[in-house]
Amino acid sequence: MGRQTFAELINIPPIANLSAVTATTETELWSAAQYSPLDPIRDQGPVCFRLTATGIMSFASTGTLIITPRYGLTVGSGTSMGASVVALTTPGAITAHPWFLDMLLTVRSVGAPGANSVVVCGGKFVTGIPSAGSLPATQVFGGTPATVDVSVASGICIGWTLSVAGTITPQQVVLQRLN
Repeated sequence: MGRQTFAELINIPPIANLSAVTATTETELWSAAQYSPLDPIRDQGPVCFRLTATGIMSFASTGTLIITPRYGLTVGSGTSMGASVVALTTPGAITAHPWFLDMLLTVRSVGAPGANSVVVCGGKFVTGIPSAGSLPATQVFGGTPATVDVSVASGICIGWTLSVAGTITPQQVVLQRLN
């Protein structure tokens, strides 16, 4: 018989759209402390989390988009877990196109307090923007194991870097602990 586990909702999803992000430098999509928080991890590992988010985005012209997942509360203090290897090319002027983000984070090992634990994540960012004809644009990110401190409260911070004027508005953010 397989191991029995139960998924647990960690955050309270937003009851309204979050603030639109308009910067052209790496910026947090939402407050990690509020919408994707991680309590100190005391288990021996592995511990698995799933982050799912949706929303809408608009661009003024063609540019590039990079998604960077970080273990931490901000893009400035978080440890990168692997940015998009290839930047997504935006198709030009669009308004209110939907997007979907899905990511798994695994705490592979829990070490002594300090940056002695290993985490790895992988995920995808999919939009309703046509690319190569009628296909949706998909961007895969993560894959870089990171050494972090899981003994203190932290979070999953998703950084968004857009090279042209545009906005992204998160509408739903859900974080689950899978085991």
